[in-house]
Amino acid sequence: MKIDKSLRERRRIIRLLDFLKRDDLTGDQMERIGRRLQKSGKRALNPLVRKLWQEHNGTAIYRYTCMLDFFDASAWMDQLIQITIQRKDLEEDGKLALLDLLHDSGIDVTAPPFASLTGYGAASLDGFIDDCLKDGERGLVRFIDNFLDVTDDFRERMIHRLAELNSPDAVALLEILLSFERPEIVREAILALGRIKSGCALDVLTRAERRHEGDVADLIRRSIRRLSFLGIKEPTELPQPFPMPLPFHDVQAGPIDFYGARSLWFAWKLDDSAFAALLILTGESDGLLNAVSYRMRDEKEYNLVLKDLINGEMLLPVDPGYALASLREALHRSREQGFYLPPDFYVDMRLFRPDSLKPEAYIPRFSLNHLDGIVEKIPGYVMTSNELLDDPSLEGWILSEPAVYDAAERFMALEEKDGVEGVTAEALEAEINLFCDEMVIPRRAEIIKRLLLTADYMQQTGSEDDAVQRTLATALSLVGGFLPESRHPFIRRLVLDSVDTARQALAEGYDLRLEEGYTNDEE
Repeated sequence: MKIDKSLRERRRIIRLLDFLKRDDLTGDQMERIGRRLQKSGKRALNPLVRKLWQEHNGTAIYRYTCMLDFFDASAWMDQLIQITIQRKDLEEDGKLALLDLLHDSGIDVTAPPFASLTGYGAASLDGFIDDCLKDGERGLVRFIDNFLDVTDDFRERMIHRLAELNSPDAVALLEILLSFERPEIVREAILALGRIKSGCALDVLTRAERRHEGDVADLIRRSIRRLSFLGIKEPTELPQPFPMPLPFHDVQAGPIDFYGARSLWFAWKLDDSAFAALLILTGESDGLLNAVSYRMRDEKEYNLVLKDLINGEMLLPVDPGYALASLREALHRSREQGFYLPPDFYVDMRLFRPDSLKPEAYIPRFSLNHLDGIVEKIPGYVMTSNELLDDPSLEGWILSEPAVYDAAERFMALEEKDGVEGVTAEALEAEINLFCDEMVIPRRAEIIKRLLLTADYMQQTGSEDDAVQRTLATALSLVGGFLPESRHPFIRRLVLDSVDTARQALAEGYDLRLEEGYTNDEE
């Protein structure tokens, strides 16, 4: 009789898939499960797809779709399309999880055969806008997302349609457009508000006048006068679904990674038991990279969401002033680059005080306690600076880019040629020097800046004074060329950790060069 030796593995796969339905699952656990399923290949993909045919719980469906990202899309895309079209028994959250993955994979879910599933399959632009306004907060985000992608002619038509509708939803969208970067869009939104016979429109214009000046303020006052001629003289606040600025319930921030990215979390308590929150991903050069808006029914749901994000984003409570300064810096960078902001951020900007979001550069400041005698302490701190990479505040400090995998293969080739014990110190130093020449020295200024920002984050989150000073001293040592990069304990550990991580990934069958279509010019 033939013995099925794969039974144990199939059972392990089923346990992993069932584990994805746990309420207290963290992002880190999902990542590990995904990696383990990936190693099993098709043996794991088939039962995963079967789960998507059978599952009804929206959260579980979302998690299963996340697992598909660990497999080649060509192996599951046709099945996902069929599941999305044929499953008529799904609630809205389950249906959206499937549609979101299709959208992220480059499929237009507003076109047939998906249009009827999304609710955004209207045959005309007016119909699309009408559908958005019937869909609450999600509809506002959908409108802004499309508004960012269309031409100026379509934008103008979308604004004119909002003026025709004369509803609180339309006024809420026009208020969002008042924060748009393009002056001509702001002008059109102001004129549109002046044509809406509504106290809500007057309220939005009155509040906007206080934070604008010059020609924009004059245009707002003309729209207010126009409403007065139309008989609208008393402002009316927008209804509850469209919140005004609120005090923060909670503010948290994550550490800055090696590439200058970090997460910010802002949360507000709404009038009832519900919560609103915004998770923002910022980049040192590109500003606001992404934003995800959350609406949670009660404190229990809020705590579950936050617990998952704290684990995944390494969030810690911070003073709101510090987080807002970091956000203003990101807005400043986005404006410098001429980038639009993420749709969710445009919609939830209303929850911030308008004067708190003025774009401006951020320069960290340190207490005298941290700066006292720092220059004299540099030699001592540098000798143990490699230990900084064990600090949670430097958790994301790993170089992860295709060229690191080239370096990892060179290290591996040395060991294959001479054995681990046979690799000479000279050969090892030559590889570390090459790594530093190619990937560290050209970005020395960036590393210094990010170390200073990390030291600032450490003082904001209550780290020990010694850890803050060690980070400052390490940054200053790189400014003054205290040691060559290849001999600097911090840089040396950073290089070796990055190479070890790439080697481990290669051993597990993952190669970043393949994902990014990387080619080595020297080959």
